[in-house]
Amino acid sequence: MRDQGRALEAFAGACRSRGLSVTHQRQAVYEAVLGSREHPDAEEIFRVVKASVPTISRGTVYRTLETLRQVGLVTDVSRARGTARFEAALEPHHHLVCLGCNKIMDLHDESLNRLRVAPPVDGAFEVTGYQIQFVGYCRSCRSRKTKPQSR
Repeated sequence: MRDQGRALEAFAGACRSRGLSVTHQRQAVYEAVLGSREHPDAEEIFRVVKASVPTISRGTVYRTLETLRQVGLVTDVSRARGTARFEAALEPHHHLVCLGCNKIMDLHDESLNRLRVAPPVDGAFEVTGYQIQFVGYCRSCRSRKTKPQSR
């Protein structure tokens, strides 16, 4: 809980330094992302926030997520099946994405953090960061695929 308290203090400071007000709706959305390790999509975040802030609208949640993403307080992880998934873990890490159930798992591998891309010959592109996504099937989906199907 102490880490979450520190994260919320850092969130408030980051908002203020970027000229954003620390509203209860903005904080509730951030807390919903921060409190989840499941990489929720905007609809899941809306349901969580709506439980504690019944007057919040879906549009407010979507706009708040976009604002938090633009200022670097949350990241969108994957647009699997057209849906952005969010997280507040900003330290370098990568992801495993299940093609069966859409589950996203964090992957911490220091060797992946040391990858370098050779600069393009004409200098037309500057790499400012990267995330690697490995796609495949989680244990649960693999076991469902290998079981004989009943007729």
